[in-house]
Amino acid sequence: MIGWNARKQFVDERGPRYLVEGTIRRDEFAVTYADTAEQAEKIRDRYENDGYRNIKVHLPDLPGMEIDLARYGRELAAARREVEEATAIVRAAVIRAAEQGRAEAEIARTAGVDRMTVRKWVGK
Repeated sequence: MIGWNARKQFVDERGPRYLVEGTIRRDEFAVTYADTAEQAEKIRDRYENDGYRNIKVHLPDLPGMEIDLARYGRELAAARREVEEATAIVRAAVIRAAEQGRAEAEIARTAGVDRMTVRKWVGK
């Protein structure tokens, strides 16, 4: 059992190891290091069986493994733009098919969208 400050120190200094923590009682924690993900999962399961709460597995703190949030944000924005463009193309094709008199169910099946989406796009 360790207290809040010691727990924080263990988390901050885990280095290239996994760290598993669980709350025993208010301000009392169990903390164990693991060298592999498999060991960490076994420790996590043991903590669960012992009735610990708020069990967390912290990944290793490896230098050079920082997440480039800005890059992932740009990639997500680009993917969203592609989806919006594809949706606009499918929507136009759905409207054109409805104007030609094709059945909503047939249009939905062919376009791969829900029939209610077809109705919404057509304006019903």
